[in-house]
Amino acid sequence: MLQSAEYARHVFDSAPDSTPEGVGRAVAAIVERQSLLYEPGRESVFVLTEGVLRTWPGSPALMLAQLDRLLAVESLSTVRLGVVPWRRAVPVMPRHGFTLCGTEAVVVETFRGEHVLDDPVEVAAYEDTFRRFEEAAIFGSDVRELLLRVMKDFRDLDDPATR
Repeated sequence: MLQSAEYARHVFDSAPDSTPEGVGRAVAAIVERQSLLYEPGRESVFVLTEGVLRTWPGSPALMLAQLDRLLAVESLSTVRLGVVPWRRAVPVMPRHGFTLCGTEAVVVETFRGEHVLDDPVEVAAYEDTFRRFEEAAIFGSDVRELLLRVMKDFRDLDDPATR
């Protein structure tokens, strides 16, 4: 939901057994799904680790565009974007990404696709995990400052004078 199209293309392209057609369909689906972020009355909360912000599948320029996308999304009134910074211990070791879909289901991201879990015990465990990450995260102006610092680091990587 937060990925720029080009960033998503790099992510899907690196998946095992990816094909150009499959990557194209996956990127199109991501971009289409992102329209949910703009729906009035719907709140979306995202929590990332700073490690995710600094792990890059491509070039520094690709990451600058992705971080710019995060800044734009963070500014939406329908979105809360949080980041667990390096200086804080993670409450649980992140094993994979996941998306809570209300209290009914969770979508778990794996290297080979997404899996929907709807067992109430499983969903409750992911809700608890998400809550713990949310409590450890920074939001608002603190997140914007962090995103700008990470962007500076990527600009420095892209600048031949700093190599």
